[in-house]
Amino acid sequence: MKISKKHNQPDAFTLIELLVVIAIIAILAAMLLPALSKAKMKATQAACWNLEKQLVLGWTMYSDDNNDLMCNLSTTGGGVDGVPWRVGLHSGLLNVTLPAGILANTEAAQKYLTEMGFQAPSPGVTGPLYPYCKNPDVVHCPGDRRYQLKVSSGYNGPYSWDSFSGGMYLNGEGRGVAAKSLKKRTQITRPTDKYVWIEGADMRGENEGGWSMGNDGTAANNFTDAVIGDSPACFHVTSSDFNFADGHAEGHKWLDGTTVAFANDTNPSKDSGDALKTACQHAGNVDAIWVASRQAQKQNP
Repeated sequence: MKISKKHNQPDAFTLIELLVVIAIIAILAAMLLPALSKAKMKATQAACWNLEKQLVLGWTMYSDDNNDLMCNLSTTGGGVDGVPWRVGLHSGLLNVTLPAGILANTEAAQKYLTEMGFQAPSPGVTGPLYPYCKNPDVVHCPGDRRYQLKVSSGYNGPYSWDSFSGGMYLNGEGRGVAAKSLKKRTQITRPTDKYVWIEGADMRGENEGGWSMGNDGTAANNFTDAVIGDSPACFHVTSSDFNFADGHAEGHKWLDGTTVAFANDTNPSKDSGDALKTACQHAGNVDAIWVASRQAQKQNP
């Protein structure tokens, strides 16, 4: 009897089997990529905390060297309030010449001017915090993706390189409100729970001025009457980072869906008011209550 030899070569994949394997890989990738993206966004939070700690340390040292006076936390102003911590693109105070090779009204130009607004906003003038924090990129959170947007016209956004807004009443945009504004660091009596900078998501090309509430609320009502005004940010999935007057930084997860929607809104005029901002300003928004209770002012130092 003749015995046939065994066929030792393995069978090849059929086209159908190969397509099934590719489809399974594609499905797994689609499931994993959003999770990996969120993990990356969360990973930027540690780097952001480091930057915010550098900022608040510089703010503290500036105050120590200036008889307890707080640095101007708006992006505009002058005179007795001093040079702003970051001279804004729209302030009219920025006097910087672009270096050769950087064209005006481009993303590169806006990044350069934003950094120089912190470092040296005009010839012979050094930014007040730069001597204590010699890193102009300290103004940018690595989780802030607004730099991936395009400059629409000049500096009118939505591209933005700066990520942080100073407290309204800490010698900031609200410094003219005598009943609320603080100018000395020691006026903050509970520094562990009073923020100095908050992440903002203004879409006008920068976080203009300081960060303000639509309604500051009242301590007597446990700030339940507070209303969000300027846009918060969601640079870390659904969280925003804050630094505090005692020098620490931490993240806060927004709990109301309307807050998250407003933070992620890319409408250039959203801070002036749109449907998402209106929805966010509903009564009893727990996020508004949280922020308002941590906003330093004379009635809540």
